[in-house]
Amino acid sequence: MRKAVAPPALVSPMGRGRRHPVASVSPPKGSPVHGEGKISLRVDQPVAGCQVMTHAFFRSGDGDIDDKDVDLQFHWYRSSERRACANRECPRHGDGNVLLLVAKLECVLCCRLGITREHSSFCSPDCFRLAWHKHKQLHDNLRALQRSADDDVPWKSQLYHLDALCPPPTERWIEIHEENRSYRPTAEDVGHVIRVECKATKRVGGAVLTKTVDTGIVLPFPPMPPRRQMLANVHEERSTPRLRQIGIFRVLSYNVLAEIYATRQMYPYCPEVQGDHYKKFFVPMMSALGYEGWYLKKTRESMGLEGKVDGCALFYKRNRFIMKEQYPIEFNEMVKDFLDGVMNEFDMAYPTARLSDREAFQTTISKMRQRLTRDNVGQIAVLEAVPASNEIVRKTQPGPLLCISNVHTFSNPKFPDVKLWQAHALVKQIERVALVRNLPVISCGDFNSEPTSAVYEFMTRNHVSVNHPDLSQHANVYASMDLEHSVAFASAYASVFGSEPEYTNYTGHWTGVADYVWYTPEQLTAFAGLKVHPPEVLEAYSKTALPNCQYTSDHVPLCVDFCFKAGFVNNGRYQ
Repeated sequence: MRKAVAPPALVSPMGRGRRHPVASVSPPKGSPVHGEGKISLRVDQPVAGCQVMTHAFFRSGDGDIDDKDVDLQFHWYRSSERRACANRECPRHGDGNVLLLVAKLECVLCCRLGITREHSSFCSPDCFRLAWHKHKQLHDNLRALQRSADDDVPWKSQLYHLDALCPPPTERWIEIHEENRSYRPTAEDVGHVIRVECKATKRVGGAVLTKTVDTGIVLPFPPMPPRRQMLANVHEERSTPRLRQIGIFRVLSYNVLAEIYATRQMYPYCPEVQGDHYKKFFVPMMSALGYEGWYLKKTRESMGLEGKVDGCALFYKRNRFIMKEQYPIEFNEMVKDFLDGVMNEFDMAYPTARLSDREAFQTTISKMRQRLTRDNVGQIAVLEAVPASNEIVRKTQPGPLLCISNVHTFSNPKFPDVKLWQAHALVKQIERVALVRNLPVISCGDFNSEPTSAVYEFMTRNHVSVNHPDLSQHANVYASMDLEHSVAFASAYASVFGSEPEYTNYTGHWTGVADYVWYTPEQLTAFAGLKVHPPEVLEAYSKTALPNCQYTSDHVPLCVDFCFKAGFVNNGRYQ
């Protein structure tokens, strides 16, 4: 009686062990480059229906980028066999997650029996175990055929137990008739690997250099995420008249994940996310949709390359609003001014203080400066609203003004004092801009604070209780702050839905509410909001937390429909 072999013993890492070179119609990946200079070649992760770009340049022998003296040509190939997991019951099969779809392990028995990779490769040992009972039938069926053919040569069947005689793979590469820098994969490419060959021909001398790169597996284009409903605030809809002349306007706040944070260390279940390049992506897209924008980057150096700095962007519809005023909020500069003021107050209050006392206070100020100095920024703008379809009124009569702010505060949960200080600094600046003119205010952003935090209490109650847990430490910071303000804020989501959403940030290590849309209900009505899906809806397709192939940020967008209250505008400029 033959002894069954456990599945793990039949698995070998693909590309390791006794493998022969893969036959190919194109140069093998990582082929050496001969001659002076070299080609740098990088290719985007391919997704069916999306343009795949190559990032290639020629670097001369002295290290300088020199594209003027060479012509670059590109050739595209597709692997003849699929590289996706062979287990049709794979929990990730077809869900577009590159890290879990790529077949990393190959069944050794399949290799000996000559079964193709498409039917013998799996994404993980667990997936191979899951498929073992069905997969074993493939071995049994092929053995039966081979046994009948080998009856005349009994010793031949024993050779299949020798690792040294594992048949080498003979994968071919199929040429794609595409010679451009980019290629748009089709449904036929899904599950395969794309190989890109770049040839650099020197214009003088004709020397040719070649570099090839294999992409990740071509992913299927994911289905669109489930639609979110805009739900009306029934109480406001019935009790508050809208200003029909100007109409409603919509505010969307979205913490878009920047490329520099979309790392596999932070999000191991997610492929790299395309960077949020303001100039290259958002400006062209939003401009085509009729928006103007204002971008403010964080106050720190780029992380390696130009543009690798995240920040805040504010877009507004050109035919609905006119930008009248801009106030950049750079918290590092505000920290400097704030602490200089604290030091001046000390000197004025204690003009005869001993040198040791003054130096001790300066030490405290230095510690506060070190703790509060972060790279976060915010934006405050004043927009003039104009009628959407009344050009005569637009030209002859100014519209009501709206103060709107956008912010991303410090994220570290161990620094509640920094978050509160930044929220305090933002609101104090809003007071200076809006209160004197009685402007309606909307303040959006990622405040990195839950509804139980001191920041939330400060925003909604105009002050913070001295007994709040967030104030139990770092008393020096709070002692120097006036923890009150005069802007009558309310949470738009709490107004529309009766409470904050279940979450706005949903990752594998933390889930909770961090994003808000605040507004002044005396002048504005929040009459509808975009519903936030329950977590099971987010994971229904990709089966992971955010970000994933359907939701490209770890935050969800918040969206609220507002209108000016008629009484506010009638007492203002519109009659």
